[in-house]
Amino acid sequence: MGTLKTFLKYILWIIAFYLFTSFLIFVGFNASYKNIESKQDLPKQITIDKAEATKNQGRIYGYVQNNEQNNLNGKYIKIAIFNSADENITTQYLKIENLGANEKKMFRATYTAENSKYYKIEITENN
Repeated sequence: MGTLKTFLKYILWIIAFYLFTSFLIFVGFNASYKNIESKQDLPKQITIDKAEATKNQGRIYGYVQNNEQNNLNGKYIKIAIFNSADENITTQYLKIENLGANEKKMFRATYTAENSKYYKIEITENN
């Protein structure tokens, strides 16, 4: 019975160590992200939840919503990233597909660019 308790303690220690290291890795990767701002007003059908960047990469999370007046299927979300000198350092296009009437869908854009400070989002017909 004593051997079983010893193995149970080892298993609990391994699980605790795994959870602790996972937490530290999550904090370490996400602590260096800083918020970036929009250069202009967003289109009415797009909302941004989170836009942040590190020194050399960034990510933008948001939602696009279709409405009956302006069907967005087949169009693109154009995301332009700018540095502090107002230079366009990268541009990314996300295709809008399979979006029903009045449906809201999440999008995620990740990019690699150094010293990004601002972003600009538009809806375009083609890339």
